[in-house]
Amino acid sequence: MTLKPPPLTLALLLTALAVPAAFALGLLSGSAGWGWPSEEIFWLIRLPRVLAAFGTGAALALAGALIQLVTRNPLGDPHVLGVTSGASVGALLMLMLAPAGLLLAPELGAVLGALAAMTLVFALAWRSMGRGLAPSASPGTVIVLLVGVMIGAACGAAVSFMLAMANDQQLRNIVFWLLGDLNGAALWWPVWAATSLALLLAWPRAQELDWIARGDAWAWTLGVPVAKRRRLAIFAACLATGAAVATAGSIGFVGLVAPHIVRLTGLRAARVLLPFSAVFGGVFLVLADTVARTAIAPAQLPVGVISAAVGVPLFLMLLLRRRA
Repeated sequence: MTLKPPPLTLALLLTALAVPAAFALGLLSGSAGWGWPSEEIFWLIRLPRVLAAFGTGAALALAGALIQLVTRNPLGDPHVLGVTSGASVGALLMLMLAPAGLLLAPELGAVLGALAAMTLVFALAWRSMGRGLAPSASPGTVIVLLVGVMIGAACGAAVSFMLAMANDQQLRNIVFWLLGDLNGAALWWPVWAATSLALLLAWPRAQELDWIARGDAWAWTLGVPVAKRRRLAIFAACLATGAAVATAGSIGFVGLVAPHIVRLTGLRAARVLLPFSAVFGGVFLVLADTVARTAIAPAQLPVGVISAAVGVPLFLMLLLRRRA
């Protein structure tokens, strides 16, 4: 008889193996080939890029796990629900309109844009989410997804308008940034700080988020201030998403892939789902960036292409299984 390790032990074992392996691959890989870089390249390029990739992946995965909990929707993801697109619009507006040299202007714009997009999703899809009137109220998965797609399309139109207004010097950098690009992402600490703050806000209320995920009425009977906790979780998710978008641009499906990988280990309670989702999301994006740098070396792919190549099939599989 084969004995399976407990879920927490399995997750800790995978973390202990995956994190060092991902960092080693990220530090050893480059568009010029594999190998240990010079000291200057290590400190100025590779280490900041790996740290930025891990922080961005952790932020998006944490945001995805929070969105899935508060919407009771296993397909929830900042990119799918239009939150990433809203953050992109906010960051680009701040880049174009804010005074030159304003500290953390893209980060602030991205957080505000993500909050605006998520507020629209909840405002337009609230009725389809059942308003929590019964513990078994349907989360209205299809309606929520459609609302998110429409908000993402509207944000895409706004981004297209801003691209049309950009000059030739700005255009290439903006396009690669919108596709999700970690090339030149030297400022890694804001996304780490934002992710830590988001986790610090959400993790102490993890059990209450589990009750909300079972239904608003269920949570109300246990004395949970549902609206307040939902607003807190949304703010934490938007804070993390905004910092991720400001760091690496629009990268999709990390928030969908990482929480489901954690659930495959058997961990479903929010108190372990949230931190392990962040860790696995960071590992996933570091590995995706490694592939993006080496797949067609010396040229580099945007990391958003690699994350979408993994996330889209998973999204379709989950959607078809849910419909079935």
